Amino acid sequence: MTDPMASLDAAYAAVKRAEDQAAELINAARLEFGREIRRMRERGTQQTEIADHFGWKREHVRRLQEAADIADGLKPPRTTNAGAHLRPASS
Repeated sequence: MTDPMASLDAAYAAVKRAEDQAAELINAARLEFGREIRRMRERGTQQTEIADHFGWKREHVRRLQEAADIADGLKPPRTTNAGAHLRPASS
């Protein structure tokens, strides 16, 4: 006998694969955007000018460039305890 939920499970698995692929594409595009920010900054464009162009805060631009710099090995990964207050305490 065939599992009546098998087709539903297969369709759900297809959605999850598509979501994973989309996340990978978005991440790659963000990294490339951060690289372009780096190139603009190397030509003398200020972070605030880029931020103003998109209606963002300077910090958003800094983080995009930083992510690209880390991915490209130009900057070490951050080793802070950021988000520690969100993790459950160890027993």
